[in-house]
Amino acid sequence: MNQIEMPELKTELKATRSLTQSEMTHYREDGYVIVHGLFDRDEMMQVQSVCQEDPNLTKSLRTIIDHQGKTWHASLWNGLNDSLVSIVTRTARMVEAAEEIAGEECYHLHSKIVQKPPHDQSCVDWHQGFYSWYNEGFFFADPIVTCTIAITENTKDNGCLQVIKKSHFLGRINHVDVGNSHMCDPHRMDKILERLELINCEMAPGDAIFFHANTIHGSQQNKTDDTRILMHCHYNAISNQPFPEYQEFHPYFPLEKLPDSAIKNKLYVSGFEADIKDWNWYSRDPNQ
Repeated sequence: MNQIEMPELKTELKATRSLTQSEMTHYREDGYVIVHGLFDRDEMMQVQSVCQEDPNLTKSLRTIIDHQGKTWHASLWNGLNDSLVSIVTRTARMVEAAEEIAGEECYHLHSKIVQKPPHDQSCVDWHQGFYSWYNEGFFFADPIVTCTIAITENTKDNGCLQVIKKSHFLGRINHVDVGNSHMCDPHRMDKILERLELINCEMAPGDAIFFHANTIHGSQQNKTDDTRILMHCHYNAISNQPFPEYQEFHPYFPLEKLPDSAIKNKLYVSGFEADIKDWNWYSRDPNQ
C-alpha cells in the first residue's frame, strides 16, 4: 500500500500582543493611542545599551535646527538588516499593529532614534509627518503609521513626545521653513491650541504610541539630569508607495516579520547599522 504524502503544515507567525478594539477606536477618534508594555524592560535595556554605547549610532547622527536656532540630533535608517534596532521594527507585534491600523500589508518606511541629553534646551517644533511625505510623492496619509517607542522613561520634565488630540482631522496644514527643517504655521498653531487638547505622552520604557501621519506632534526641552530616548518607526502600506521618481529616495524593502521573541533570543548580529540610502531631508536646502 502506497503511503500518502501529507503536505507540510506551516504555522503562521502571529503577534503576542494585538491592538484591542478599544485601542483601535481611540486611534481613529483621537489620532493616536498609547499602548502600555508593548515591549518589556529587559528588551528596552538592550536597546538602551546600543543607544548609549554603539559608536555606529553616534556616527549616524544628523543635525536638525529648531525655530530658535538650537540643534537636536537623530540617527536615521530605512533599510532592514540584522542589527538590534532593525529587529525591533520587524517584530510581529509592531508589524501587525501597523497593518491593523493601515488595513493592509505594510512595509518599513524608515525609522529614527532621537536622544535628548540632560538639560537640553532644543525642542522638536510642531509638525505633521505627512507634510514631508506629501512633498516626497506619497499619495495618502491614512496608510502611513508611526509607532514611537519609549526607550527610557519619558516625562513632561524630560521632554516627552506631545501630540495634539484629534488634529489628524485637520488634514494636511501649511508649514513654514525653519533652520534646516519645517514647522506648522505658527499663527494657525496658536488657533489650533485654543481649540484642541495638548497631550503629554508620558511613558515608561517599553510603552509605545501609534499615531496618524497628520497628527501634529513635537516635544519640549529636557529639564532633568537624565537622557530621554525615543525610537520612531514609520510604516507605509505597500499600495501607497510614492511616485516613481521618489522611489530611489524611499525604496521599498520587503518586510520579513520576525517572532516577538527575536530580541530576547538575540537574533541580531550587531547593535546598530545605518542601512540607509543617501538621502536626508534635514540636510536639504529648505528653499529647494
